[in-house]
Amino acid sequence: MFKTEYSFLIHPSELERGETKFDLNAESNERSALAGRFGLQAIDLFKLSITVKHIKNKNAVQVNGTLYAKIIQNCVVSLVPIENTIDEEFEAIFYDENQLVSEELFDEEQFETYKNDTIDLGEFGAQELALATDPYPRAEGIADETIGPYLPTKNKTKLFAALADIKQKK
Repeated sequence: MFKTEYSFLIHPSELERGETKFDLNAESNERSALAGRFGLQAIDLFKLSITVKHIKNKNAVQVNGTLYAKIIQNCVVSLVPIENTIDEEFEAIFYDENQLVSEELFDEEQFETYKNDTIDLGEFGAQELALATDPYPRAEGIADETIGPYLPTKNKTKLFAALADIKQKK
């Protein structure tokens, strides 16, 4: 298993009946490492509230949770730092990779795999953070003013109409 920036391991064979709840808070060094991994300026807060339940009839583990994070990332146009708050719910079903022989597993909306009786909830939460982060953040006002001439208008339906207008102005 590779080393992750933020890790919290559970073992499905040790889960109790019913639901088990975990409240996780990433430490400063873990948030800093995750920020570097995801190309963010900083992660000021990263919390996971996770409920885990063993599903015996499927021999699987149901994971439901909430991710709350405060991140700082750069505007893709002006490079001005932007503070964003992420408050997302997530869920997944984890199956042992050795049991992935049935086509019916692929009917699940979202499933993950685990091996060696280990699920890393920290890494799973980090991946959810990456998915919830705006890949093209834009600062208010500055970004619209800067790229406004290049945005399509209602009269322009062709993909490169804005570029054609620029070329004609020269």
